Order: sequence, then C-alpha cells, then structure tokens
Amino acid sequence: MFDEKMASDGTNYLATEEITVPEEGMLGVSIEAVEDTVLLTADFSTEQKNLEENDVNIGIGICTFKREKYVERNMNLLKDGILNNKEAEAFGHVRVCISDNAGTLEPENFQDPAIRIVKNKNLGGVGGFTRTMLEFLNAEEKVSHVLLMDDDAIILPETIERNYLFLRHLKKKYYNYVIGGALMRLDHPKIQYESGALWNNGDMIAHNHDFDMASLQECIANEEEVKHDYVGWWYSCIPITFIHKNKLPLPLFIHRDDIEYGLRANGEFIMLNGICVWHEAFENKCPGTNEYYDIRNLAILNAIHDKSFAAKQFKKVLFKEISSNIGKYRYKYVDLNLLGTMDFLKGAKWFCRQDGMEIHKKLAVYNYEMKSKSDFIGYKGLTEEELSPYGKEQREKVSIIEKIWKMATMNGHFLPARHGKPKAEIPYPNIYDLYRYKEVLYIDSTDHVLDAKRSFSAMLASYIKYFKVCKLIDQRYDKVCEQYRNMFGTFISQDFWNHYLDLDKKKDL
Repeated sequence: MFDEKMASDGTNYLATEEITVPEEGMLGVSIEAVEDTVLLTADFSTEQKNLEENDVNIGIGICTFKREKYVERNMNLLKDGILNNKEAEAFGHVRVCISDNAGTLEPENFQDPAIRIVKNKNLGGVGGFTRTMLEFLNAEEKVSHVLLMDDDAIILPETIERNYLFLRHLKKKYYNYVIGGALMRLDHPKIQYESGALWNNGDMIAHNHDFDMASLQECIANEEEVKHDYVGWWYSCIPITFIHKNKLPLPLFIHRDDIEYGLRANGEFIMLNGICVWHEAFENKCPGTNEYYDIRNLAILNAIHDKSFAAKQFKKVLFKEISSNIGKYRYKYVDLNLLGTMDFLKGAKWFCRQDGMEIHKKLAVYNYEMKSKSDFIGYKGLTEEELSPYGKEQREKVSIIEKIWKMATMNGHFLPARHGKPKAEIPYPNIYDLYRYKEVLYIDSTDHVLDAKRSFSAMLASYIKYFKVCKLIDQRYDKVCEQYRNMFGTFISQDFWNHYLDLDKKKDL
C-alpha cells in the first residue's frame, strides 16, 4: 500500500515517488480530494530503460458483405488514428486485410499501403475471417497477432493502441493468450453487453452482461478474473503462434464459429477494461435463419468438444428451443431448428461437400417476411406508442406457480385467445408475457415487424415433427458425432481451406 499527499496550484505536473511494481497481482489508484479539486489529467509511466519489449505487429482481419459505409467509416478512423499518424505508438505496426465476400468494395476508397482488400468466395463470416488469417499467414511481412473484427462494429484507434502497448510488455508466459474485447451496446454506449462468455454446451453465459461502465464499482468488478470459454469475433486478438498450433477455424458458415475456435484456447484469454467495440445489441434483431445454425452448429461443437454430451441431452436442448419458438408463435423457426438437426445427422462427410451459400439460400423459404412498423400504425387499433416496446421494463422473474400453469397450457394454446389488440414486443421477450395472445408483433431495432399468429394446429404439427426427428437422433447421433471428431483435423487444415475458398485454383483473387 502506497500513500502520498500531494498539493498543486494547477500549473505544475506532479509525480508521486517511485513505486515498486509487484511480480503478481493488480495495481489500483484511489484519489481522495481533501479540498475542492479539479483533476485535469493523470497517467502512469516508467523511466526504466531495460524493460524487455516484445516485437508486435498486428494484422486486422475484417470480413464484410455489402456494408461499405461501415467499413469505410472504420478505415477512416484507423487511418487518422494510427495508419497515417506518426505520433501513434502503433504507427507502422498495424495493417489491415478486408475480405470482401460480395466483391462490392471500391479499392480507391481505401487507398493506403497498410490496407489490402481481397475478393473472396462468399462462404459466410467464417470464410471471410479465415481468408484474412491465410493472407497474414502467407504474407511476406509477418504479423505477431491477427485481430478479427466485425465490419459493422464501431472501433476506436485508442483501443488498438492499448492492445498494442499491452502486448509489447506482456510477460512471455501469457504471450499465447487471446486478447478479447468487450461488446458495448450501440443504443446505450455506457452499457456492456458481454465481456467473454462460457459455452456451457450451448446454454451460454455472457459475463458481466448489462454492466454500467460509467460506474466505478462495475468497472472494478469487470476486471475480476473469471473463466472464459470464448470471446466474440467482434474483437479477438489471436497470436499467430496460436493459429500455427490450433490451425484454422471450422467451416460453420455463420454462428458459433468464434465459439468453436475459442474452445481450443482452453480458457487462456485476457480481458481488459478499455479494449472494446460498440455494436447493435443482438436481442434487438429477429433471429431468422440463425435458428437453423444455432441448432446445427451447437450439435457439431458438442460432438467435437464434448464426448459426454449424449443424444438425450441434445434432444432436451432441441425440445427447449422449439418450445420457445412455439410459445412465441414462430412456427417457421421450429422448422429451421429441425432442419438444422436433420442436416447435422447427415454427417461430416455430407457437411464437407456442401456449399454454405447454397444452404443459406434454401433456408430463406423458412423465414418470415418483415414489414415496416409504419404499416401497423392503426392496425387493430394499435397506436405508434404501443408499437414502441423498447425502453419498457421486461419481467425477469416469473413465479413457479405461474410457470407451471402456463407450461401446462402450452402458454395458452389450449385455452381461448384473449380479445383485444395484438401485443407489440421486442424480438426476445419474456415468453410468459405472451400468454393467450392471439397475435404478437415482434419489432426489431430497424423498425421492421414480424407478425406472428397463434395456431393450435401449427403447435401440434411442430411437436409431431419433433418426435419424428427424435427417432432419427436415437438412430444416428453417436455415429455422426464420431464422424465429426474423426474429420475435425481435415476441416481445420490449410489444404481444406485453400480448396474450400478456391484458392488452389486462382493464384490471385
């Protein structure tokens, strides 16, 4: 504990006495004003000249598909803050590779020797991110880390600077750890959505969800060490040595790809306050075709990484997922859940022969048509205010008695529908608040509406289809899981990815 009293007239820069830094642990600073005080600026530094520094060069990998304005915004921020700023600590140590999965970016809008755009076969987010990994692995100018970032997340150059300086002085024993960035809400910039997470066989737990980072107490709590299974690819700084050791990602097209790759780190992650990005909160979007990938990819991950996850457990997860969609009257999503299951049961050999984009196109028929919120003003008497569910309090706790009753009646499916207006809701509401409503309007962050209507026959058909699929699970699950485990090494090899991305056919895309 170091304690020092300081006084200044505000014209001088004052420094404390020298502090000996311990080998382990964390340092914190507490400032107490003994009279009216204005703190203009503060920092910490060292004059020690013999500090060992790591050689750090960061390659930023971004995958994009027709999101030009987001990519141009972020590249302009990077150019001004680091790439063209000789005063930046990371100047000359950062370069960017953008995988253009749609082939729509205009290179003249990104003129900078540190920014490279490659046109890529559209094989989803994982196809684009893996392409950037391959580019950095094969580049003449070697990087020490590959930083994967979402194209539509807002980044600040200061974040990259902190990341770079931290890596420069990181102890060797932590050098192969992955540096993760927290996800901050774009609609509430002070609120943290997630800072690392646990996989938990698919029942995921986001660490420090809804932390207010303007709160000193929650900032301190956010630094507490907890176990992480993965960090999202909205910001994931991966050592090149990690990629050499663990090879490339699994070709899951979209969803759960970052989770699967993170599981290979065996908990070796570092999360730091001040390393983060801002992004639209995921619960503000209707899931759409992700309902297919959430189930298919969950099954693949557990098959590869957890031999103890049995068919019985998978059926339980599937039942919970389809029951949730039935309770929300989103019966087409049930079809996506079951289709994802059946495709998983076709096995790893079938999986490796598929074109992810072709599968994605076929899933469109199971999606709902989204309409503008303005089309529903006046619909069955609804006002514009009633069609604005955001900001309204959502119930988190439901009594056991209420749960039992509503589950027994299938959330009111077995009872007459209540009369009155449809219910306007966010995409992920408390399911029990939909009890006996005849119609629910799910409104996303872009003011588009999914109109879902209750149907007893659709509910019954959904459960019948579920029990039929359960028979297939009993017959094939164990064999399919073994096949995925056996082919895992093939899926993550450079040879596989070069063929998958058609890089073995084209010398320069």
